[in-house]
Amino acid sequence: MADEEIKEPVEGEEAEILPEEDEKLPFPTARVVRILKENMTKPHQIRAEVKIAANEFLGEILKDIAKEMDKEEVFTLSTEHFNKAIKKYKMIEYQQKRIERIKKLLEKQKAEVEEVIMEIDLSRDL
Repeated sequence: MADEEIKEPVEGEEAEILPEEDEKLPFPTARVVRILKENMTKPHQIRAEVKIAANEFLGEILKDIAKEMDKEEVFTLSTEHFNKAIKKYKMIEYQQKRIERIKKLLEKQKAEVEEVIMEIDLSRDL
């Protein structure tokens, strides 16, 4: 079973995934790693377990998309159906921005409420 273990890389060497393990993953690991690295501004060594986890996660997303598209009553699925199925993934960034705006608004309101409380407390002292 030692052959199935993930080799620990030597410093400065990229973490390797054995071909047998790569075959079990949803996507070619090299392609997943290339996408990761293309979107990183700094050079990073990526551990094998990260490569595997990213690959499996992408597979889970694609399974979820397939299940959503499977709910359609039509035989031929189009880009429209695909876009409908991925909507929740596309909305994540929008929702994060929306949450940040709401947090800022609430912080501003909190500061205003605290100011009013302080004014009330000062008027009581008079």
